Amino acid sequence: MVDVRPTRLLLTIPALLALTGLATAQTAAPRAAASSAIAKAPPSFDLNAMDRGANPCDNFYKYSCGMWLAHNPIPADRARWGRFDELRERNTEVLRGILERASNPSATRDADTQKIGDLYASCMDEKAVNARGDDPIKPELARIDSIADKHEVVTIVPRLHRQGVDVLFRFGSSPDPKNSKMEIGDLDQGGLGLPDRDYYLRTDPKSVEVRKAYVTHIQNMLHLIGEAPATAASDAQAVMAFETALAKGSLDNVSRRDPNQVFHKLSIQELTSLCPFFSWPAYFDSVGSPKIDSLNVDVPNFMRALETALVETDLPVLKAYLRWHLVHAEAALLSQPFVDEDFSFYGHTLQGTAQLRPRWKRCVDLADGDLGFALGKKYVDETFGAEGKARTLKMVHDIENAMHSDLQSLSWMTPETKKYALEKLAAVANKIGYPDHWRDYSSVDIVRGDLVGDDLRATEFEVERQIHKIGKPVDRSEWGMTPPTVNAYYNPLENNINFPAGILQPPFYSNQVDDAVNYGAIGAVIGHELTHGFDDQGRQFDADGNLQDWWTKEDAAAFEKRAQCFVDEYSKFIASGDVHENGKLELGENTADNGGLRLAFMALMSTLEGHEPGKRDGFMPEQRFFLGWGQIWCENIRPEAARNSALTNPHALGEFRVNGVLSNMPEFEKAFSCKQGDPMVRVPQCRVW
Repeated sequence: MVDVRPTRLLLTIPALLALTGLATAQTAAPRAAASSAIAKAPPSFDLNAMDRGANPCDNFYKYSCGMWLAHNPIPADRARWGRFDELRERNTEVLRGILERASNPSATRDADTQKIGDLYASCMDEKAVNARGDDPIKPELARIDSIADKHEVVTIVPRLHRQGVDVLFRFGSSPDPKNSKMEIGDLDQGGLGLPDRDYYLRTDPKSVEVRKAYVTHIQNMLHLIGEAPATAASDAQAVMAFETALAKGSLDNVSRRDPNQVFHKLSIQELTSLCPFFSWPAYFDSVGSPKIDSLNVDVPNFMRALETALVETDLPVLKAYLRWHLVHAEAALLSQPFVDEDFSFYGHTLQGTAQLRPRWKRCVDLADGDLGFALGKKYVDETFGAEGKARTLKMVHDIENAMHSDLQSLSWMTPETKKYALEKLAAVANKIGYPDHWRDYSSVDIVRGDLVGDDLRATEFEVERQIHKIGKPVDRSEWGMTPPTVNAYYNPLENNINFPAGILQPPFYSNQVDDAVNYGAIGAVIGHELTHGFDDQGRQFDADGNLQDWWTKEDAAAFEKRAQCFVDEYSKFIASGDVHENGKLELGENTADNGGLRLAFMALMSTLEGHEPGKRDGFMPEQRFFLGWGQIWCENIRPEAARNSALTNPHALGEFRVNGVLSNMPEFEKAFSCKQGDPMVRVPQCRVW
């Protein structure tokens, strides 16, 4: 993917979804505000964003973005603010207009309009939400409190999982890595409240400080649902100890990048031998799964750690753990004290955000997360048509042709591996803008005024939809992102690239600018996703999406040698304080950035072949191409968010995505007359594609 957004639904194992949750809400904005004009689309290329006083050969990011950075401070309700966010903000306003209109009761509303409109209205009724306090989750809290024996946990966990509450582990469906045309069950590590397992294990002072704040947050949440202060304090410490035990058994995020480390097809008997405490057949039956004889157990060691933790932990602690995760999952849908406490830790402490987002924005996010394809269909009708789809597809084909030429010319790849690489490239499917078939939400009951109930029913619909895929053929026409999403992704198990309509707009694409800027912006994103099929992860899957090693040992060694150059380069960049970017975690994305921009440049040169457009706004096409790349990554980010990103995000920060790539490109060096010794001319230059 080109960027990352938080995940709300927890049981979709391939982790390709990026459904935004309702985590950082604020007080409601007046309904009348929706009638204000939608923000103007950000320009694809902005001369005023540049710092002409900077030397492009010293710091191209500053040169292309310097004035934008100076004039676009981070809004108080944001952890970062960049060009992605400008577009997301505009898309959010478009969606708000759709939802405001849909929320007006009318006998002529179709079913989808009623659902998205009433869900939004339920969310916007802040007075009613505050009046209910934590009443909506009291029945579930009572069920947890009624557990009389540790083994009864198996009766509660599947119910919580169907509601999207991440306890103990995650279960869902995924294409079988060895038979990618069929869906299988997938059991993965989970059950943690901090962003990543290393947050529990790092010993630096900042990590210790975050863990202390986390325990206080758990204590405050447990107190809000009625625990006495002393009991809440004791339970919070015990929950932290239990989650730490799970973290110690979890696989780190760098190791998880290797597909072979998260694929272990086991029988139910073999799974039971890892964690006999848990009655797995009873769990699968209760969660609504089809009959399972075998499934992928991503991290067997985690299941062993789960067994030990369950056996050694007393029932009161397990109940406190379940209560904590229930309130954590639903906090943003409850009354203001829950919203404020949730934001205090996850928004302010972890991200440095100064204030909560306006309520209407979180309600838009909720509708996109819960009923995203019903809302997305209306978004597409307003913003994106067949013409935009056709123009984008042409650019995709141009860049695929460039990669075809690139693969044929590689000096380090043997003919045997080239043959398979070209076959895989030819098999890549392109999904542009929106799905051919829209999701059917007719079974989702949305009741105006029942916010938590609406969300739970929508979540259960999606969880059930995912689980019921098990044992069926993979639907490769399905989308993992909703149409308004400002993002894109490559799916290695299906060998397809996906570009939602939300990103196919300025500053990434515009028919008002020249090819040079478009190829430097959305063209590079297309190239980025395409090269994911051949990065250190994607290259392990064949043309059909099966996990199969089709590389010779010689080619694999040559690739890894070149990839290590990127690991070394990006690991030297400082994200925040003493925290560096993680070159190993980011390897796939950094390889894709470098390869994608090079492919886009090749495609542009092919497009311009035979004619020279000359200067525009004082820049040659090659220069405008690189400025197009630089300006899509302009961003200001808070130190806390930068630190969190470096620890958990497989994407580098914007500055390093720009300078890290361009310093490896002789084409950039030539375009701006840089010379050996300049900071933007790296020695040695890294290159795979």
